[in-house]
Amino acid sequence: MAKKKTPVCAVNLAEEAHTGVDEAENFGDRLARYGSAHARSLDMLGHLRDVSSVESTKASAGLASCGNYLHFREYFTVGKVRLHNATFCKQHLICPLCAIRRGAKALGAYLARWEVIQKERPDLQPYLLTLTVKNGPDLEERQRHLTRSLKLMMDRRRYFNAGTRGAPYTELCKAEGGVYTLELTNKGKGWHPHCHMIVLAASKPSPSAISAEWHAITGDSMIVDCRPIAGDPSEGFMEVFKYAVKFSDLSLADNWHAAQVLKGKRLLNSFGLFRGVDVPESLLDEPLDSLPYWDRFYRFVQGELGSATASGHGKMRRPLTL
Repeated sequence: MAKKKTPVCAVNLAEEAHTGVDEAENFGDRLARYGSAHARSLDMLGHLRDVSSVESTKASAGLASCGNYLHFREYFTVGKVRLHNATFCKQHLICPLCAIRRGAKALGAYLARWEVIQKERPDLQPYLLTLTVKNGPDLEERQRHLTRSLKLMMDRRRYFNAGTRGAPYTELCKAEGGVYTLELTNKGKGWHPHCHMIVLAASKPSPSAISAEWHAITGDSMIVDCRPIAGDPSEGFMEVFKYAVKFSDLSLADNWHAAQVLKGKRLLNSFGLFRGVDVPESLLDEPLDSLPYWDRFYRFVQGELGSATASGHGKMRRPLTL
């Protein structure tokens, strides 16, 4: 069976943890994705240098060096390429390259946890639940509205399942575990914060019941979506671990504004069987110890990542020019 390749255009997804992303045959697509992401980061850097503030100056300092050089190791005996070293600014709200790597780490960690849960609880099915709130001109107010509404729904689930007297039932009581992220878009019709959630349940939560409950909680929103994740679970999980802000939908000015509003906010949360998943802090790949490899160095030149040199380690040591 042919291995699935990661498309170049999928810049705003967390496909870095998708099966086959580290395959040597997909390396060109991976570089193209990183190059596109880094180009956007440089556009943001230029924008911030025109913004006179302490915050923009600090952010610019990190963006100026982020991703300029990438050090990969190609484990040629197994056809794998891993990111071994790089400088990252870790400002995922304004830097697509860091957002890609951050999303990949979270996706990999929760997919690994799902594999364990699946073996222990084969009766559970993953569902993708999307909760939205009405668009509005004030990002901070809309984000706060979404966050408070989610907290109330989560509290109802927790209190009812704990047997708290008088606690109302919610369809999320069916969920024995879940993980969710908050995402933000603006397509010219106002700020649109929303939530993507993976729900683990033995029976499907009712979309109509969730819609009615969500409308009662928010007072202005009833658009929800709940569907089972069939086939490759990574496809559904990737919808959750995308960028917190959708760069392609935001101008540089709106992107910077959103980053200021969301800074310090918790945009990833989990409960039940997904609670306690450890997402690695490092944005680098795990090395394949003891296998021979080539070192491959790339730097960003005129809008794309260009190759520098590579040297061999392990059983083969002669230098190689890319």
